[in-house]
Amino acid sequence: MKKYVCRLALVLMAVLLSCLLSACTNDPSKLETYDFGGDKVSSITSVVGERTVTDVASEGKNEFPSKQYTYQSSSVSDDLLQYTQFLQEQGWTAAGNGYNLKELPGSAQFVKESVDEGQILTLYIAYENNQYAIKVTKLEAVIGQS
Repeated sequence: MKKYVCRLALVLMAVLLSCLLSACTNDPSKLETYDFGGDKVSSITSVVGERTVTDVASEGKNEFPSKQYTYQSSSVSDDLLQYTQFLQEQGWTAAGNGYNLKELPGSAQFVKESVDEGQILTLYIAYENNQYAIKVTKLEAVIGQS
């Protein structure tokens, strides 16, 4: 009977540890990348460090998938300055009329070719005083062609 109780306790501890580890790796505040199949976009937390995530939303599961992460931060302009510079170093192109990180509220949009032929990734950032939202979407399009 003691052997059975010990084995059961070990199994329960292993299950609990597994659950704890999987919860940690799924924590959106610790994500290293935003994943879209073969496309992996470096997350803002991989650049500026851990931030509080207040919301995660997904849309368009099949045709045009997107995922949005909303973060709380006391250093919005500094975070976004570091992240937008990093994005451009990684080959992302600013779209539209540009952006001004000192102007709150504001927004910025970037585009990059997907690893999947005929598709692009768009990264839209909306920001205000103490928070910002980053939305990544995969679309059928080619950069530089109409």
